[in-house]
Amino acid sequence: MMKKIYYPVLFLAMCASIVACKKDEPVEIVSLSKPGQEFYYGEKVPVWAATSGDLHDVTYSWTATGGTFDGWRTQNLFENLWIAPVTPGEYTITATAKNGKNTSSRSTVMKVVRYFFDEFQDAFTTAGGGWAESNINRTLVANTDPKKSIMEFDAKDTNIPTFRRPLNVVPLKIPFSVSAEFGWKKSFRANEPITFSMIFEQPEANPSFPYLREIRWEIYPTVGGTGNNYRIRFSTAVPQIGGSEQFSENGNTAATLPKPLPLLNPVTGRLPAFAMASGAEQKITFSVDANHVFHAYVGGQLWFTSTGIKDWLAYAKATYAGFQDPVAKEFRLTIPAKQNTNATSSTVFLNSVYIVNDGSILK
Repeated sequence: MMKKIYYPVLFLAMCASIVACKKDEPVEIVSLSKPGQEFYYGEKVPVWAATSGDLHDVTYSWTATGGTFDGWRTQNLFENLWIAPVTPGEYTITATAKNGKNTSSRSTVMKVVRYFFDEFQDAFTTAGGGWAESNINRTLVANTDPKKSIMEFDAKDTNIPTFRRPLNVVPLKIPFSVSAEFGWKKSFRANEPITFSMIFEQPEANPSFPYLREIRWEIYPTVGGTGNNYRIRFSTAVPQIGGSEQFSENGNTAATLPKPLPLLNPVTGRLPAFAMASGAEQKITFSVDANHVFHAYVGGQLWFTSTGIKDWLAYAKATYAGFQDPVAKEFRLTIPAKQNTNATSSTVFLNSVYIVNDGSILK
């Protein structure tokens, strides 16, 4: 009788021992990965852990020395979405895996370097990078060399196509600097521009005051001969009268203030660097420094500086009590629309876009 009881009891004890050993099997995070080494303000960055050992009933927890994680739903998973802070620096993310009494942790350093950048190396950069678009098709052309990855754009129809980056994570005030590497390929509509713009907020207070509305740089890459292939200027507007916009022109002088003054006289002309063949790349930078001086670089070389914006802002501040400093709200690329429904679309590409607000001048 005793033997009949002993063997089942022994079997159950052995099972319990096996289960206990199973629960005590170690778990280890062998790597903690991220897509890249440098990040921008407010960037949403996926991070994920690779774990070995007994993964049954493993739970995860996440901590960071700066920034936040995107919601509670991801806190117990092996992957998470980190939102970068708006201050440059190095921040540490730590993931901890737990299985019963066993835990394993691993950390990685997240380096936040600038206000914004995009090198168009993978689809996530535009899917999760805050870009917006209108009337435009975009195609990621990846390359084994990340510096050669590009985003291509072509017009959907005859409406104006734009690709836009809202600048709303933290106010982008002067000083700032913006650079873009770009080109065209396959086809380009004759006598039409590639346009880069910085759009500014309309101040809520004092609607009768003029404000800086836009800095616009138009490049006509296929205009041949001696034809003008650029136009660079800024505009102002007065909200109270329907947001009426005025662009700087050659004839605007100190005597015509508050009309916007020229950045370059003439505001339109020809520069050999903008006579671009299919597939060729060019780099432009436009900046407003801490003294409100405008800087324009082409291909890494200084083209000109201007006090046009500085003088206009000085006049506005002296004339309108309570005048508010400009705040940029959007970076925008505009490409040619189709000439008609059946026309071949222009194809424009971006290699990179950088924006800084630390007082440095991109070149």
